[in-house]
Amino acid sequence: MFERAKAIGKKLLVQRLIDGASGNMSFRVGDEFYITKTGVMLDEVDENSFVKIKIFSEEYDRRASSDQLIHREVYKNSNHKAVLHCHGVYAVVLSFLRNSIIPMDLEGRHFLGEVKIVIAPYSTLKGAKVIAESLKKSKAVLVRGHGIYCAGEDLDEAYRLASYLEHSCELIYKLYSRKY
Repeated sequence: MFERAKAIGKKLLVQRLIDGASGNMSFRVGDEFYITKTGVMLDEVDENSFVKIKIFSEEYDRRASSDQLIHREVYKNSNHKAVLHCHGVYAVVLSFLRNSIIPMDLEGRHFLGEVKIVIAPYSTLKGAKVIAESLKKSKAVLVRGHGIYCAGEDLDEAYRLASYLEHSCELIYKLYSRKY
């Protein structure tokens, strides 16, 4: 799984879904999950870039991404086996302008459907629960001013969803940019 994480991290950078040490990813193994460490650059991850966290524990590991609360809540409350967070520019821009994203392109409509934009206080249990609740109903959610969260069967699925969402947001932005 670490090799797939590394390949996906590189794809995220190429598609400009991350920059610097932004974003994080995790995958579930039984009652634990592996999440990227804080400050890790996703395009350079290896097995030393992850911290193992118990899903049904309240412990907070300072080495892990500050989004570990979100990932834990998603795993506690769904059957998802992977979570990916990234900051696509078009998605973040549209998160300030809309309450949801309704893709106009075929792939976006087919694979995503309507994507809710939520307000989730950063690095709080309340914010984590808002995002996890959204990811119970859909495999993608956009957090106002913060970015994309996608979840699925594996990191590949989460990556594809994030990619579709950013593409759909770019199309919407470019089609309607004169209105903004």
